[in-house]
Amino acid sequence: MFSTLKTERLVLREITMDDAEGIFACFSNLNVTRYYGVETLGNIEQAKAFVDFLKEKRGISWGIEIKVTKGIIGTIGFNAWPQSKSEQR
Repeated sequence: MFSTLKTERLVLREITMDDAEGIFACFSNLNVTRYYGVETLGNIEQAKAFVDFLKEKRGISWGIEIKVTKGIIGTIGFNAWPQSKSEQR
């Protein structure tokens, strides 16, 4: 089950395919992607593929939504990094 987190102003929620346009708006911006570690998106199909990638559960990613508006304004999450050999001991 995916937890939805709420603050006074924000909702952090599961990202769905309905968020592809919001994902594209965020990740088609070079000023965003240069610090995010992903390629800048060039079209909506790439945004849909990015949503699929986030849903593969290699970590957890929330869509950030302002309560009084509809649609995400960004993402936040944790990546699942493979353990190094020294950590596996």
